[in-house]
Amino acid sequence: MIIMKFGGTSVADAGRILAVAEIVRAHLERAPVVVVSALAGVTDLLVAAVDAARRGDREALDPVLADLERRHRWALAGSIEDPGRRHDLSLEMDALFEDLRQLLRAVRILGEGTPRSSDALLAFGEALSSRILRASLEERGVRAKLFDPRDVLVTDERHGAAEPDLSEVAARASGRLVPALGRGETPVLGGFVGATREGRTTTLGRGGSDTTAAVLGSALGAEEIQIWTDVDGLMSADPKLVAAARTLDRVSFAEAAELAHYGAKVLHPASIAPAVRRAIPVRVLNSFRPEGRGTEIVEETGGDGASVASVASRGGLATIRVTSSRMRVEPGLFSAVLESLDRRGSVPELMVSSEVSVTVAVPDTAVVAEVEKDLRERARIEIRSGRAIVCLVGSGLAREESARRRALAALAALAPELVSMGGSGSSAAAVIPEDRLGGAVRELHRRFVEDGATGEGKA
Repeated sequence: MIIMKFGGTSVADAGRILAVAEIVRAHLERAPVVVVSALAGVTDLLVAAVDAARRGDREALDPVLADLERRHRWALAGSIEDPGRRHDLSLEMDALFEDLRQLLRAVRILGEGTPRSSDALLAFGEALSSRILRASLEERGVRAKLFDPRDVLVTDERHGAAEPDLSEVAARASGRLVPALGRGETPVLGGFVGATREGRTTTLGRGGSDTTAAVLGSALGAEEIQIWTDVDGLMSADPKLVAAARTLDRVSFAEAAELAHYGAKVLHPASIAPAVRRAIPVRVLNSFRPEGRGTEIVEETGGDGASVASVASRGGLATIRVTSSRMRVEPGLFSAVLESLDRRGSVPELMVSSEVSVTVAVPDTAVVAEVEKDLRERARIEIRSGRAIVCLVGSGLAREESARRRALAALAALAPELVSMGGSGSSAAAVIPEDRLGGAVRELHRRFVEDGATGEGKA
């Protein structure tokens, strides 16, 4: 049995839904459980609808609702040919849209929306997409069975970022999904959505559909979890910066986590942790090119991973250097910097400290002025915007001292503002001016990837 999760771009419209149905049908011998996200952009539209309802702004709300309904009606019309099936699904959608309008009306009248009501509203995207995909599969001869994720994904009560209860999910998945698989049916359910033990709707936060797939895969002991998206897998560099970037065949969980942290947007590493803990392989695949092998993510690569597998990068950063005004050890300075960032929901990308100063790179440049305001009474503040991170990622960095030396020497040659080894040991990162990012990534990729895994290519 395998888990097949399809992201929003994979089910963006009728054409993509038909393509996904064919991909699922091609894997029926592996007994798939199908997890589907909302249609591309739909969750953002629902967020906009919730915000408009909270403001009581009907002029903003009505066109968003019209857009939501139009997109799903088009997807229905283009993916379902049988008149009876189309009629039945249209009635289901009528009921869902009526429920959506009533909930939004309640929020608009009250003039406020709680996290609980937001979760109930955001869940409509997956409720709609899963029904369209189920019907499309049925039309192509697949015995698809729709399940409400709230009946399976039991979570705590942290609305907007709920944590699944793995033991309860395992019990419910065994009681509901396993019998369906035994009857030769293909379970279909929305990702991202769960419910408390009392049945209140929750959402799983960033990477929520991947989390659904990983939790179900872990609960059911899946052979493999497939994350179908719009890229061929994890890449050796950003292909927009490096024409020679290539798909990575196999990476460790630590490498995947570092790549995601420093720029790769294919998946959120925390979302697949339940699968990694049970040593279930996760494979990232491209629904636009289903013939590809994608990238396999495993717990450990067994010592056969490249010293440097990829050059990750991200721009749009700023650095804040906080120096004690007394030029000596200042108890609490380090924690004061972190507390100031934490109050604004900002997490440092990179941090270097000494006895008298702390320098952090932050992704949200808007917070730097606020941090300066908090700390200027006790320290000197230096802010530099227009910064970027470039990061060498590879399992060999953790196990080979010579690989670490070469990586750090190559980063030092970039005249960086900060340099740091990653916490997992699988990465070495540097902060540089953003206008030098493209050239730096291309040069590092040439030396460490194109010229071989040893990184001993010519300078």
